[in-house]
Amino acid sequence: MLRVTADIFSGRPNPTWDIQDEAEARAVLKDIASNRRIATEVGGAAESSLGLGFRGLIVEPMADDLGKDFGLEGGYRVSPSQVGGDSKGSELIEKLIDLAGKSPSVEGLEDAEDQGASLRELLRDQLDKGSRTTVPDQRGDQGNRGTASHHEGTEEAAPEITCYIEKSPYNPGFWNNDSTTLRNNNCYNYASNKKTNTFAQPGRGAGSMYTALTCPEVTRASLADGLHHRYNCFPDSQKPRYLVALVIAPGPSFKDFHWYRLNSENFWSHKPGGTPARNVDNSNKVITNPETCNRGPYTNFCGYFYTCKSQKIK
Repeated sequence: MLRVTADIFSGRPNPTWDIQDEAEARAVLKDIASNRRIATEVGGAAESSLGLGFRGLIVEPMADDLGKDFGLEGGYRVSPSQVGGDSKGSELIEKLIDLAGKSPSVEGLEDAEDQGASLRELLRDQLDKGSRTTVPDQRGDQGNRGTASHHEGTEEAAPEITCYIEKSPYNPGFWNNDSTTLRNNNCYNYASNKKTNTFAQPGRGAGSMYTALTCPEVTRASLADGLHHRYNCFPDSQKPRYLVALVIAPGPSFKDFHWYRLNSENFWSHKPGGTPARNVDNSNKVITNPETCNRGPYTNFCGYFYTCKSQKIK
């Protein structure tokens, strides 16, 4: 058996849960033993830098032979700050959080009716807050956009305005390492950062799907789903609000749409259909500006948009 502790509180006892299935417990320890960079030993030098908030998940074998089999006889901390953009570490954190939701015995959230589900929601919320940053998105911001031009010719004449958006770290492993996720989620899923396994189409969630593969029509469908044009701000209640970009391959024979999302590293990334997510263009160059990168046949740049929490995506 493994005991997992969410090191999150300061004044009250931390929530804990047990992984009682031996196969699942061994799989967790194998992940840590095979990828030692994603975990630190509890009580080690790295502990001195921990502060307030979500400090990670502590995994402890509860039988001496279980830990010995993997050379992990103490407690090990897997934390968002330790993991960074490491896909293996991110996957392990997600796995442990999922197991918390399945555990019949969760301690530390006695005030919650469904302790496992409540703990999972709490940890996911804290994990999101730890990895995302909220930043101002100002008209003409070169760091977010790369150029001050506007394809509809209206942006520069509009009044100055500042919206707030979220940026999340580039984490391709979430989309690439599971064959079902990889195959069944496309560029619209990726830009929206919402896995649906439906190969989502603009407008389908709102019952108003595009009728032609043109900038105006795919834009209309996306707005129906709940997206906003850039600088039409969303309130904080709609976090996360990602900055995304839409492009079109106009044909005549090859017609399609494609989306990009801005990451906290200040580059853009995308997921071409059922293929792996990436942060480079068709010339294998990191995408610093979706307007000027090599987009192959997607020659029409339609503009920038914000996604939102309540977006209807299907």
